[in-house]
Amino acid sequence: MSSRRSNGRVASGRVALEKEVPLPQLPDHTTNLQWDEVKPLSGKPYSHNILSPTNLCPRYYMWLASNLRLELPSCEVPTILTYMGKSWDMVYCGQNKQQVFNVAGWKKFAVENCLRIGDACIFDLMESSDKKIIFEVQILRGDIPSEILENEMITGQSREMPIVLN
Repeated sequence: MSSRRSNGRVASGRVALEKEVPLPQLPDHTTNLQWDEVKPLSGKPYSHNILSPTNLCPRYYMWLASNLRLELPSCEVPTILTYMGKSWDMVYCGQNKQQVFNVAGWKKFAVENCLRIGDACIFDLMESSDKKIIFEVQILRGDIPSEILENEMITGQSREMPIVLN
């Protein structure tokens, strides 16, 4: 148990328990998704991605499956991702060859939701127009075994070689 000295006193997690002060919960990336978090899809178009190094630090590129990109405008559109009652504003760059979310917006979503390589994101398209796009996102936590990640032939390293859920 870690502790530190302050004004000659020792502060530790034990002190917090004695004073009945709850300790903050840290995200546990080793557990799978809780079943009460799973929601049925809306029946509208959706995309699913298993996160790879390209989707996270330091690049933060996120593109959607080609079937869903066909449903989206080919211009720059304000976009909202919703997850667990919160929302994140970003821009979908449909005019770009890559057709990605802007890096700053996707990075904020990824960081605030503690996304890791091997997690899956399901993007359920709720609304799409030239004025606004809204996705409801589900995050399925899971770790890809290190043997797969270390394989040089792993898919998910680029748009041309995505990881696909069947």
